[in-house]
Amino acid sequence: METYKVRYKNSTFSNEKVELDGKSFIHCGFENCIIILERGETEISGCSFKNCKLMLKGNAYTVGKIIKLFTGKNPLKVLDMEEPPTPPLPLEGG
Repeated sequence: METYKVRYKNSTFSNEKVELDGKSFIHCGFENCIIILERGETEISGCSFKNCKLMLKGNAYTVGKIIKLFTGKNPLKVLDMEEPPTPPLPLEGG
C-alpha cells in the first residue's frame, strides 16, 4: 500500500478541477468537477461522482488509447481525451 502525502477523507469537491495523482480520497464526494488523471498513482475508495468529467493526460491517456484499440471504443466517457487539457506553452524565442 502506497503512502500519500495529501489525504482527503469525507471531503466534498464541487465545481472545480481535481487532480488525483499523488493523493488519497476516502469517502469523498465530487459534483460538477473535472477529474484529472495522469499517472494513476492515487487511492480512491468509497467516493461518489455526480455530473463529473474525466480528463486523461500522460500515461493515463496512453492507457485509454490502448483500451480503445482493443475494444473499438473509449473505456469511459472522457472529456477531451484527444486534446491536451491546457493550451500548449509558447515556444521560447517565438
